[in-house]
Amino acid sequence: LLHRGIGVVVLSDHDHDHQQHQAENVYVHRRTDTKRIFPSLYDMFVGGVSSAFEDSKLTAAREVAEEIGLSKGLQQQLEGGNDDAIDEKTQILSNGLFKCVICTSYNRCVVTVFTYDCMENEKDSIKWQEEEVAWGGFVPYDVVEKSARLSIDRLKEGGKWPGTGMDEEEESEEVGDHNKLVEGSEEVWKKWDYVPDGLLVWEAWLRWKKSV
Repeated sequence: LLHRGIGVVVLSDHDHDHQQHQAENVYVHRRTDTKRIFPSLYDMFVGGVSSAFEDSKLTAAREVAEEIGLSKGLQQQLEGGNDDAIDEKTQILSNGLFKCVICTSYNRCVVTVFTYDCMENEKDSIKWQEEEVAWGGFVPYDVVEKSARLSIDRLKEGGKWPGTGMDEEEESEEVGDHNKLVEGSEEVWKKWDYVPDGLLVWEAWLRWKKSV
């Protein structure tokens, strides 16, 4: 039985053009070491599971508010009532962009993916849910892309990768200047290990991004 889940890519410097994600920053967080599943691993998504009869977009807004303290999207959802009442260009939380099915030993889920546009005046509102997040910050898109590939490679080498991997064309593409510093050292992001289920959704995100 599949349950319904969501994944939200939280972006800053977003221009509402899906082709320009490389110029944006993505919010990456590290899970606490007390998490029962995947402790201390990184994730480029805010994720969660929809309650019975809960709309996926409301789940996404709720999870972003609960996990990292960004509540304007939830407020907009509750006040707007429906997507028709909110202008697409002013939506903080996008409509569902695509769905993907994730089936691993830990998770059997249909994931709907959204983006959340974190405005400059909302960044100060970021507050981690202590039991969920040990560290978080906005990271250049190309660093996220490169660090995710390295994490997938390590899982493959260890025989623990649950996915099929990126195709040759994606592997050979340039992903920009990877000499940017994150958390003080270039070497830090190269060692980030991501949640495997999140990496599967990330692969689906890359496929979707190429198709739009």
